[in-house]
Amino acid sequence: MYTYNEAIAYIESIPKFTSKNDHIHTAVFLGKLGIKTDETEMPEFKIIHVAGTNGKGSVCAFLSNILVQCGKRTGLFTSPHLIRHNERIRINNEIVSDHLFLEAFEQVKYTVEQIMEEGQAHPSYFEFLLGMGMYVFDRMGVEYILLETGLGGRLDATNVFRKPCLSVITSIGMDHMEYLGNTIEEIASEKAGIIKPEVPVVYWGEEEAPAAVIEKQAELNDSLAVKVSKKDYKIIKKNHKGVDFYSLCGYYLKSAFTVPFPAEYQVQNAMIALRAVELLEDIKEERESIREGIAGTRWEGRMEEAAAGIIFDGAHNGPGIDEFICAFREYPCEGRKYILFSVVKDKDYDYMIRRLCDTDVSRIYITRIDSDRGLDENEILQDFAKYNITAELKVIPDVRKAFAQAAWDRKEQDVLFCVGSLYLIGELKQEVSPC
Repeated sequence: MYTYNEAIAYIESIPKFTSKNDHIHTAVFLGKLGIKTDETEMPEFKIIHVAGTNGKGSVCAFLSNILVQCGKRTGLFTSPHLIRHNERIRINNEIVSDHLFLEAFEQVKYTVEQIMEEGQAHPSYFEFLLGMGMYVFDRMGVEYILLETGLGGRLDATNVFRKPCLSVITSIGMDHMEYLGNTIEEIASEKAGIIKPEVPVVYWGEEEAPAAVIEKQAELNDSLAVKVSKKDYKIIKKNHKGVDFYSLCGYYLKSAFTVPFPAEYQVQNAMIALRAVELLEDIKEERESIREGIAGTRWEGRMEEAAAGIIFDGAHNGPGIDEFICAFREYPCEGRKYILFSVVKDKDYDYMIRRLCDTDVSRIYITRIDSDRGLDENEILQDFAKYNITAELKVIPDVRKAFAQAAWDRKEQDVLFCVGSLYLIGELKQEVSPC
């Protein structure tokens, strides 16, 4: 028997002695857990598989809350977690308990020992957690599963299921180029690898190049392709609590909805979820539940009002920062706007910093994430300085001290935005109680 802390220590040690495996390995591993991956006619679960560069977690959250509001028992598997590993596995939007998490761990660990005795490799870190998630979903008897890819799509462990009920691809941008390719078309091709024969795909098609790749892959698979773009919705009004919008297309034409986030990019994600719901015959008529599902969605670290006048946003790459800046500029503020910023080494931090310099931010607090991947605070400072930024720059290496100082300096009418990395948001979440 393991304790919870021992289980976490084991999971965190996995990258030290294994590597990424192929889908044959994942299928064998899940099969030993009693999870079928090759069913093409009558799958055990209705899986909605979601890929994309940005927004896939939010789309999963919207869809999960809609399904729950419509009375469907729903499993949600996402990554990464902000504070605790349990966050990756949810039943009806509730984070799995430590007891069930530990039960899943012990069952998966036992299964791993079995397959290794048969000469199979140890599952990767992500595979192991996917196995735990699928065990929980099977154990708890869910009907729908929202399955978010970890990285890319085509080779991702989540892509082992041959017959999801729906594929969804959110916005695509330049990120993880070392794994997915150096052009937007190459990255789009990896994401489009989740498209299965005759399984509908809903996708964000505002950008022509990635949309063309997705459409071609859908055609090759004889899959219905539902394109979503900015012309499909109209903003009615915005405030610091949310955005009201009309759907201008599809089954919910001229219907009004509200997203509880002060950022237009979440309208984009909600619209993707709405077009996906149109294809779910068992819930698409539940208009009021769908409306309530969108309005009641909660997703931490995405333009989240963590406390009065303090916003957490997990923008951690170029496309994410672009969306954050749009929200930053439009956010109502009677005083000054401040930013607390940190980033990891393997992101395009120069682009992120350059874009932040092109705002009316009054002061930027620079700190360092408590991780080997965290970029040194002095390197961040030097990067800001080379763009001749007019905002005041304060360097406080310790994240907690930086946040405490920024929160202390903020006047009642000012707004503090914390941005740059999900690791940063995870550290800060432990300092602030939700509003």
